[in-house]
Amino acid sequence: MVYLQLVVVLGLIFLGVRMGGIGLGVTGGAGLFILTFVFGLKPGHAPIDVILIIISVITASAALQSARGLDYMVGVAARLLRRNPRHIVLLAPLVGWLSTFLAGTGFIALALMPIVVEVAEKTGIRPERPLAGLTVASQNAIVACPVSAATVALATVLAPHGVALTDIIMISIPATLLGALAGGAVMLRYGCELADDPVYRQRLADGGIRRPQTDAEEALPRTAAWSVYGFLLTVALIVLLAAMPQLRPAWPGAKGMEPVAMVDVIQMCMLGYSALAVLVCKADLQGMVSGSMFRSGAVAAVTILGAAWMSDTFIQANLPLFKHNIVSIIESAPWLFAFAVFTMAVILFSQGATTKVMMPLGVSLGIASPVLIAIYPAVVGVYVLPSYPSLIAAVEMDYTGTTRIGRWVFNHSFILPGLASTAVSIAAGFALLALR
Repeated sequence: MVYLQLVVVLGLIFLGVRMGGIGLGVTGGAGLFILTFVFGLKPGHAPIDVILIIISVITASAALQSARGLDYMVGVAARLLRRNPRHIVLLAPLVGWLSTFLAGTGFIALALMPIVVEVAEKTGIRPERPLAGLTVASQNAIVACPVSAATVALATVLAPHGVALTDIIMISIPATLLGALAGGAVMLRYGCELADDPVYRQRLADGGIRRPQTDAEEALPRTAAWSVYGFLLTVALIVLLAAMPQLRPAWPGAKGMEPVAMVDVIQMCMLGYSALAVLVCKADLQGMVSGSMFRSGAVAAVTILGAAWMSDTFIQANLPLFKHNIVSIIESAPWLFAFAVFTMAVILFSQGATTKVMMPLGVSLGIASPVLIAIYPAVVGVYVLPSYPSLIAAVEMDYTGTTRIGRWVFNHSFILPGLASTAVSIAAGFALLALR
């Protein structure tokens, strides 16, 4: 019976991924119905806290986008890349990592991709090298961002075990930054030189190179910079309140004076920033709702609701069986759990959903919280299948044709920097734990 339930869960996950959009969320809901009404499983815990945080954070990100703050950040990144063209293979992943870390979304890399291709081609560097590193690093930084859906999900799971948000980012920030550097480093000599690439030479001969105009920078209102500074100060405030709980209001509870939970603090701060962005930085409310940032957040919320709820129901109902067969292996080599997390990320196509599905399982299996933090970068396995939106965008935006998806699907431009970045991030996480 357990194997039949597993077939239902995996089958609906694959169906949802093929549907795209909120497909994984709605098929997850259908799977939850089948598990409950057909197999008689007790529904697991709906990820309400994580969804509420996603909604509040995406509202703030949509306000930042509407106030032209993301455009301001892209402009700063573009100037940095153009001033250092010879070092673009290593700079592009760092800029992608930093942009995602500050903005809380990996899709900011899409605005940087045309600039990277342009600078690389003008310098005679194969655009595939910096572009692949940028794409992977922008997703890897999701693990480091303190207000990303994945980080918030992990903090929510580990909070009952005495782990604070700052405990997570003190490991994930340096670990993923080293991972971004590793992803860039393996691409330094990857592939033939641009002038020798047959696809590029053929396109030049056929006149098929159409370079987009990326040189002119649009003048932005002064409030665009203000919106960025306000967002960064809000994130800094959240980190400060997580590190110093004595600064939070507290009330008498079962364990004495209990400060307001960080789940609530993040929601308050993000919604508060959104109000200031509208009132001070001229963010448009209608533009916030119709913008791409808000739509992507809604998709993430529905995906986590359906997929995570269905998976949690299956895992909790069969937890004794998992413990009986897995615990001995995990106890002898807890790092092996990283492979399970990575595989689920490949299937789910979402760092947030993977975190919400797998980290509670890790806790249930008795894996120590520090180990879960070290293997947390494994949730960035979304780059393995080259159908993730940012990977497709990178291939399309490389007008030189050097960034490609191979005949065998997995031999694409992003697999090498991706694997290097994930492996180094996890290894660095364990090394940092050993030094503490």
